[in-house]
Amino acid sequence: MRINWKFLSLLLMVVGLVLVALPCQILAQANKAELTLRLLPGYYYSEVTPGESKTLYLEIENSGDEAITNIELFSDKPKGWTVDFAPESIDYLAADSHQSIGVHVVAGKNTIKDDYTLTLIAEADQTRAVTSTILRVEDAFSPWRWIGLGVGALVIVLFVFLYRRFGRE
Repeated sequence: MRINWKFLSLLLMVVGLVLVALPCQILAQANKAELTLRLLPGYYYSEVTPGESKTLYLEIENSGDEAITNIELFSDKPKGWTVDFAPESIDYLAADSHQSIGVHVVAGKNTIKDDYTLTLIAEADQTRAVTSTILRVEDAFSPWRWIGLGVGALVIVLFVFLYRRFGRE
């Protein structure tokens, strides 16, 4: 049996080309849109005062290799709170780029002292991203603070009066 060297060499070349070209097609990945939300340092845990505006800064980053279009910003906020974004939407965010957004938060005037979670959502045509932060309401107006101070002052005045009246006899 005679071996046809031309046919064998042609077959080896075809197999070699397939082995070289095929892994490139297997390893190639489609373009991917990846949106990342990040609150700038110092804003993951903030204090707010009821009725006053607090500005947080949010960075939106396209860490993928495809442009992202029509990014709309939303929030999941506590009842009675107001959250505004500046700007409210982004039309186009190129690959490997980022943009800063101002987030203006106003806690409701009747909000009691506690920790509240604020969730920020960016939704685009290609993807969606979510981040959250904790906001602590500190100086909520409470009449009980003033009532307590008044009762304490009244008790002190009463003790001074009783001491002066009956203390030295």
